[in-house]
This record gives sequence, C-alpha cells and structure tokens, in this order.
Amino acid sequence: MVSKNLCLGVQREKRSSSLLYDCFILTKPTITLLVVVTTLPSLLLASKQMPSLFMITMTLLGTALASGSAAVFNQLIESKIDCEMERTKKRSLPSGRLSNYQAAIFAVIMGLAAFLILYFLAKPLAAFIAFAGHVYYVFFYTMFLKKKTPQNIVIGGAAGAVGPLIGWAAVTGTLDWPAWILFLMIVLWTPPHFWALALKYKEDYAKVGIPMYPVIYGDKKTHKQMFLYTLSLVPTIVVLYIGGVVGVSYLFCAGAFTIKFIWDAYKLLLTGDNKLAMPLFHYSCTYAFILFLGLVFDKWLQNII
Repeated sequence: MVSKNLCLGVQREKRSSSLLYDCFILTKPTITLLVVVTTLPSLLLASKQMPSLFMITMTLLGTALASGSAAVFNQLIESKIDCEMERTKKRSLPSGRLSNYQAAIFAVIMGLAAFLILYFLAKPLAAFIAFAGHVYYVFFYTMFLKKKTPQNIVIGGAAGAVGPLIGWAAVTGTLDWPAWILFLMIVLWTPPHFWALALKYKEDYAKVGIPMYPVIYGDKKTHKQMFLYTLSLVPTIVVLYIGGVVGVSYLFCAGAFTIKFIWDAYKLLLTGDNKLAMPLFHYSCTYAFILFLGLVFDKWLQNII
C-alpha cells in the first residue's frame, strides 16, 4: 500500500537509510543544532558560577527535543507543499520513507519529553518558553504567517530565536535584558540568512504560492533589505559590550565577522548577481555559530583573567 503522504507521480524511494536516520533528518538537525548553540552561551552568561554539567546537558537536550519536534510538525503540515518543491520533495515524508503517522508519534514524544525535561530538570519558565516557541512556529508561522505575508520569515524568525531565552530562564527562572539582546541577534540575522536561500528557490516558492519576499518584491528590493538587516546586527554586539556582558575580545571578533557579513550582503546589493546569494547563505550559517560560540569562549576568557 502506498503511503498517503507519498507525492503524486513520485515512486517510493528504495530504502537505503534506516528508520532512525530518517527520523533524525526529519528534525532538521542543522537548525536544531543552531538552536542548541544559541542556548548554551545564554545559559553560561546568566550564571554567576559554572552550572552543573547535568543541568547544562538537560537544558540543551530539552531544547534540542523541542526544536526537533517543531520541525517534524512543520513538515507534517507542509507535506503537500514539500511534494511540489524541488528543494524538499526528497525529504522523509514526501518520498514516502516515513508515514505521517510515524512522524506524528515521533513529534509528540519529543515535544512531551522536551517539556518534562525542562520543567523538572531546569526551570518551569524554560519549559514554557520552549512550548511557546513550539506553538509559535508550528501554528502561527507554519499555518498562518508563511502563506499570508512576505514578512513571514521576519516575524516568524522569533520562533527560532528562543534558544537564548530558554538558556537564561533555565538558570535564573527570569528573563533579563542580555537574553533579549541575544534573542534579537537571531531575529535580525534570520532575514538575510533565509532570503539568500529564497533567492535561489524563488520559482519554487512562487509555484506553491508561498509569498516569500523575493517572490513579491523582486530581487533588487530583497538585496537591499538583506544588506540593511546585516547592518542592524552591529548595535546588538556593541550593546552587549557597553553593558559589560562581553569583553573587548568578543567585540572585535564578532565585529570582524559581522563586517564580513555586511560586505558580502553589500556585494550582492551592488552587483545584483544572485550567484552570490548561496555563498552568502553558507557564510551566514558559519557566522551564526561563530557569533554564539564566541560568547562561550569570551565567558571562559573572562573567568580565567
């Protein structure tokens, strides 16, 4: 029997991967890893002394499970769209390697485990923030925003930015201003990151009726907005330094990598050459990891000086 989520006209792929691997891929592991990486520095910055390894591990595990669960629900809702897009039609659900039922059970188990881990082994506020981010991404972004406005990724980016809020709340049970600055960093980083990808797959998005910014406003305006968003990252780094959250080493390191991000976005704006979009996309991934792992290094450096 052919799986109900199998794309029309697409033959079931021969299983060359395990069930475990297909489930893992369904969690969008790169995105989940990024959410975890943005949680760790916030967790450390919020601590007056080094948190226990157990608490760090449980907080990161709960965050990863929450992110993975949201990713699976996102693909369940968009399984029909994924069938029609070149970029996504080989994913586990459209290709028929996993059924919708299997994916739904997997997502529910991860979501429940995430909430329980964060509630009982970190702080209740961390669990509720993770839950709110989950609901925001699955229902508000996936089911409404994504199909209704070209600002979908700008507003929806908040869902992927909850990592620092979870990390801070897991330690303090509160949310202080540095956590919100780190949250804002991710929100501002998301549009140039994702629109770089959207430029390449503009026709794909147009075909399935998703009003991504390049589809509605065209390449030139998208290039300009991407450049402006990269510029807006500079004040967030400066504020962390002025506020005494980070040291001068982080200011210069993060500043240098941000200037490179801005320069790449400027070249795209100046030339209008969309061949520069994917290199910008790949750099933006590296940039986000460096920006937040650099916070961990800076915290360690401040502790030993």
